[in-house]
Amino acid sequence: MVRSDVKSDQSPICLVRPPAIETFRFSSLSVTPPLGLAYVAGALEAAGENVVVVDAVTAAPDQFIRYFKGYLIGLTFDEVARRIPADAKFAGITVVFTHEWPAVVKLIDAIKRHHPALPIVLGGEHVTSMPEFCLRTSQADVLVLGEGEETLLDLVRAFDEGLPLDDTLGVAFRTPTDIVVNARRARTLDIDEIAWPAWHLFDLDVYHSHKWMGGMYSSTKSVPILATRGCPYQCTYCSAPNMWTPRWIPRTPAKVVDEIQYYVEKHGARNFPFQDLTAIIRREWIVDFCNELLARNLDITWQMPTGTRSEAIDEEVADLLHRTGMISMAYAPESGSEETRKLIKKRMKTDRMYESMRAAVGADLNVMVFMVLGFPHDTRANLRENLPFMDGIAEVGITDAAFGFYMALPGTQIFDSLYDSGQVTINRTYFRHILSSTSLWATSTYSDLSRAELTLWKLRLTRRFYNRKAQLAGESLVSQMRTTLFGGGSGGDESKLQTAFRNGVDSAIETAKSKFRRGWVPRAEEREIFDDWDRIFREIRARQLAAGVREVAPADTRELQSLNVIKPLQITHGTRRTIPVHV
Repeated sequence: MVRSDVKSDQSPICLVRPPAIETFRFSSLSVTPPLGLAYVAGALEAAGENVVVVDAVTAAPDQFIRYFKGYLIGLTFDEVARRIPADAKFAGITVVFTHEWPAVVKLIDAIKRHHPALPIVLGGEHVTSMPEFCLRTSQADVLVLGEGEETLLDLVRAFDEGLPLDDTLGVAFRTPTDIVVNARRARTLDIDEIAWPAWHLFDLDVYHSHKWMGGMYSSTKSVPILATRGCPYQCTYCSAPNMWTPRWIPRTPAKVVDEIQYYVEKHGARNFPFQDLTAIIRREWIVDFCNELLARNLDITWQMPTGTRSEAIDEEVADLLHRTGMISMAYAPESGSEETRKLIKKRMKTDRMYESMRAAVGADLNVMVFMVLGFPHDTRANLRENLPFMDGIAEVGITDAAFGFYMALPGTQIFDSLYDSGQVTINRTYFRHILSSTSLWATSTYSDLSRAELTLWKLRLTRRFYNRKAQLAGESLVSQMRTTLFGGGSGGDESKLQTAFRNGVDSAIETAKSKFRRGWVPRAEEREIFDDWDRIFREIRARQLAAGVREVAPADTRELQSLNVIKPLQITHGTRRTIPVHV
């Protein structure tokens, strides 16, 4: 049972956005306003709760603290703890990314020092992927797993009434003797009824002034949007199936535009990055959405910075995207190799993708292609297939190409294969490398290719793409890169590479400075904090396998292409399980 006996029903709920984490890297995806936390805040307010937000980033946007090879942006852990109201019912912390976990562990320690009796609730993709591990390696009290709004409201009722959490779906919690993971709650189907994000509790002006919006920079104020939830695909490197289950649920197009219009009128926003996993899947939906935007005449720009599918984009759809103010979109084929895409269950065919890209470029859209190098089954032959693919997308007219390195993220099929076969160790090195997928050089490898080879392939493919663009434009490569990097106008950047270049310069400067700043913990403690983590996770994994909650993953990641994740997820999500708090 988790109780908050000294609190009244009118006590505030404090939601915490931890300090952001950066390191030297080239990426258009930067610090972003916390959309998930804003949704939770909106749901709580709609239920009549008093919500207080401590956003460590906007409270101290120019304060930097060394964190591994990078740095934290925002308040110190103790400063965050001191801002939590003394009479709060609980503190809710968002943990989306795996590389945030060590910092969140120390943040929880600081909160417990200042508020020993305060329950701490965590939510987000990382804790959903590793619930037992997160409770075993931190002082957190409760985890909200998967889609969080309804689960959190049930949790609030349990806190208010002093009820046990045994029957609360979608949570994991600790008792004096055990860690308990309850069965998951079913996905919310009527997502039109979910309250809008409570952006009035966040300082969007600070995010805008620091150019933190998670896409190609726009000079107009940005507010993130979520038009759909989930993804119907089962990509083996992606944690979305575990977080959302393989199901795509769209909102009614008119209701999405209602939300956009509200932000235009209420917050003065004019740019809207869509943070959907895959926004464009159903052609009818995107056509209806665009027509609704046109009918409102809102004079906005919008983006899809995280990548989308190609199937629904043809000349008519691309024209609608352009007419409604779409300024930047991305395709995420991950590889130019048909074999690699088959092995990672990326259901994209090159010829259909080219057709879609031609339509998007023909409508004068800014288009980027995301690529990933170094999947465990990647061979040199697979990487060589990217060379003609670079020529092809350059000839189509793609604006930019970005290359990241494969990272083994928990909650994914490939991670399970690598861990069960002894190729991943949950230690300091693992957490340090997770943020390095967009660095200039490879910091790890899970394939037969060395880190040096992967780095050279990134440079080779980048040069191949931009050199071919230069040839087609009748320019030198130097001239092409100069135009691409510095051709922005007063209205914002003209390509994602410009945004990535500026982010890279800024992060390089701050990373260098951080070497001489005080750290998040003393260096000796930084080396020791992870000593038991792999042993803990290995014991948890063994218990899950013995209980039949999970299956041993094949050592050869090529075999994953034939494994449907739905039934195993149903077993994992539908089973209540316990482990001892201490072993």
